[in-house]
Amino acid sequence: MNAPRHLTLRERIYEEIVRLIVSGELPSGVSIDEKELTERLQVSRTPFREAIGTLAKEGLIEIKPYRGFFVRSFTPKEIDDLYELRKTLECFAVELAVPQMSDRHIAGFERILDEAVAALRRGDMATYGIRDKEFHETIAELSGSAPLVETLARLALQIQICRSIANESRDLAERAAEERDQILQAFRSRDITRAKTLMHAHISDVQQAVMARFQKEKRRFDG
Repeated sequence: MNAPRHLTLRERIYEEIVRLIVSGELPSGVSIDEKELTERLQVSRTPFREAIGTLAKEGLIEIKPYRGFFVRSFTPKEIDDLYELRKTLECFAVELAVPQMSDRHIAGFERILDEAVAALRRGDMATYGIRDKEFHETIAELSGSAPLVETLARLALQIQICRSIANESRDLAERAAEERDQILQAFRSRDITRAKTLMHAHISDVQQAVMARFQKEKRRFDG
């Protein structure tokens, strides 16, 4: 097996900033203190700004002339559009992936979803989020389409920011977990149409809940 590739300094900075954004430590709309972060990460400005440039291209950071760097903020329409795009791309990924699924792959999906449910039962929303991300990433990888994998990965990061803004509820996650048996059954029977329908419904459920929570949070802050 090939040895794992070592990340460059710019890549390590990129991954740390992404972690800070997704965790909510750098919340949506906040100004990024370049001096504080470079000192915290013990890096110079050049690789830091290279990482910021990459994040800006991926839609996670906004660069405002003469004002600095800001974590991307989203309007309700932008959030809705992201989820509409995600439904289209995820269903396409399912269409490509299901014919490639072996029993071993499906057993892996079952393990991932079981761990997600176990995390929910103990109130561990962070682990639930990790397993949910793993589930969707694995489907994308099985599609065999590199452009699709890359596009979904970039979209997933933006959606994670939206979910952190909306403070996704445990009730939503519980409902999502209840769908796992139906999705697994569709995978086992290699029923592409059923699997796509279930994926579309799952993302629509999340979309509606996130939009409702976002609007509620926005009214609270505006008020």
